Amino acid sequence: MLNNVKFIANKDINKRRYSLLQILDNNNIEYTLTNRKIGENYVKNIIVNFNNNGKKIVIGAHYDNLEGSIGANDNITGVAILIEVIKYIKEKHIDKNIEIVFFDREEYADRGSEQYIKEIGKENIQAMINVDTCGFGDTIIVGTENNIQKMYDLKILNENILDKDYIQTIKINPGSDDRSFEDENIPNIHIQVVPKEDLEIIKQIIDYTIKGDDIPQHIKDTKLKFMDTIHNGKYDTLDIVEEKPMKLVLNLILDIIENIKKI
Repeated sequence: MLNNVKFIANKDINKRRYSLLQILDNNNIEYTLTNRKIGENYVKNIIVNFNNNGKKIVIGAHYDNLEGSIGANDNITGVAILIEVIKYIKEKHIDKNIEIVFFDREEYADRGSEQYIKEIGKENIQAMINVDTCGFGDTIIVGTENNIQKMYDLKILNENILDKDYIQTIKINPGSDDRSFEDENIPNIHIQVVPKEDLEIIKQIIDYTIKGDDIPQHIKDTKLKFMDTIHNGKYDTLDIVEEKPMKLVLNLILDIIENIKKI
């Protein structure tokens, strides 16, 4: 996975896209590349479909980057994980209604995930799993908690899958392509990796946000380590990305896929 991160990560979005497509071609992975306008912008989602019979379970990761950022951790780590997920589904001949989507324009308005839902139709989507920023840290965060319960009800998740000491559930997500699905009332979860020392601060911020209270200044002043790895932070480099957290997320997603009942 780390080799693919290094191959794809680039400040130029066109080079990122080309490199990702090259990997898919080299692995004989069939895909659809969209080029459709939403709002004021064209989006180029990359879609890998495994079964067209029934409502889809979408597993997505955005491949675009914030201008000036190499976007290795945010979010070629997620992209590299999903490439391995695709290989696994192909190798194991898993016949479930899963669609892997590499989304464009997560970092900007007119998100590719919004365009995807409009084109596919929300009535054709069972649920969504979003993977973002998974190459730095030791703790997987999964949320939102109310959506996790919905995933239990749909038999996509079960409690044993999340019952690991390096997985923590959270009440509110940071906000990524999962929000597009949330806005359409489509069950969704967001998967991300952070350093353990960031987790307590994240939970405190979430609690204050839910209560509608002002976040104390000392919490605002606390620098979250993972934030330095994204959006042109001082560690927004290839050097900080590690294979170990990516493997943890990959194994989590594979557990989910094996648990999914055929719809």
